[in-house]
Amino acid sequence: MKKLKRTYMRCALTAALVLLVMLIAGSIWDLPISKFLYPGHESSIGQFFAAFGELPAFSLLAGCGVLLIVHRAKFRPELNIVILAFGVCLTLASIFLSVHEATDNVPALPMPVALLVTAFVDALMAAALLFLTRECQTKTILRFICTVIVVCVGIMLLINIIKVPWGRARMRLIYSTGNDTYFSNWWQAGTALKKKLVADGVSSDDFRSFPSGHTACAACSMLLILLPTLYRRLHDKEKLFMVLGGVWTLAVAVSRLRMGMHFLSDVSVSSLLTIALGAVAVWLFYFNKPFFNKIWAFASGDPKPAKKPKTPEEP
Repeated sequence: MKKLKRTYMRCALTAALVLLVMLIAGSIWDLPISKFLYPGHESSIGQFFAAFGELPAFSLLAGCGVLLIVHRAKFRPELNIVILAFGVCLTLASIFLSVHEATDNVPALPMPVALLVTAFVDALMAAALLFLTRECQTKTILRFICTVIVVCVGIMLLINIIKVPWGRARMRLIYSTGNDTYFSNWWQAGTALKKKLVADGVSSDDFRSFPSGHTACAACSMLLILLPTLYRRLHDKEKLFMVLGGVWTLAVAVSRLRMGMHFLSDVSVSSLLTIALGAVAVWLFYFNKPFFNKIWAFASGDPKPAKKPKTPEEP
């Protein structure tokens, strides 16, 4: 348990340090960096990530929905129907939101294509999770599901709670108008400018720059670091999964700058928020035994958790 905790802490702190450096750079050079990276038009690669960059969060949620459906019999019998209904709703809602976001961000993308890609990725995620959990302890499965739901749903809510009222102008608006005075630093709310320009007919979507929802959802891919807790043969692969998640997050972040949708500080803060929420969730469900034991007692119907020898998958 101590080794696993140290690994998680090192990975989280390393990622946070890199993002803090990026945030400092963005705080100083946000506008020049975006002027250099944004070509003034959309790119095919940028549109790809605009459509599917958020998939990690949605596919993880869909996968957890499938886990709940398949493993529901392992929990207390009276919760069987509730868990089944929740699992089905979670899976379908994740698919719907993923397709909606893809077609909303890229209107030219046919809905059947978005649905096909989403279904394919979700099926792969669900199959992988079912394979990894086929011999896994129920408590470990519950830890994983709780963590994923709290982080993925929580970050989506948090980003929108901040984004809508903050009203920071996007780079594409600044570029199209040629008016650098529309630029504001990430710590400055753009509410007044938003009200004025929206009243003049400017789309309110051009004032949703801070923070980046795409990058926040992409950063949920770093939750793959938890997969080794589900499957013994993946032990000591935590850093590899963290790197894979980091690469995807970086690709999405760069694409958002290239599309003129966000500034460097926007993608840095959103990633930091995801990592911070992830750290809290992992601590609660993996390392705070009194807290998790209450959840387990409710889910299993056993008020006194059995004392079992510690195993690598059961921290």
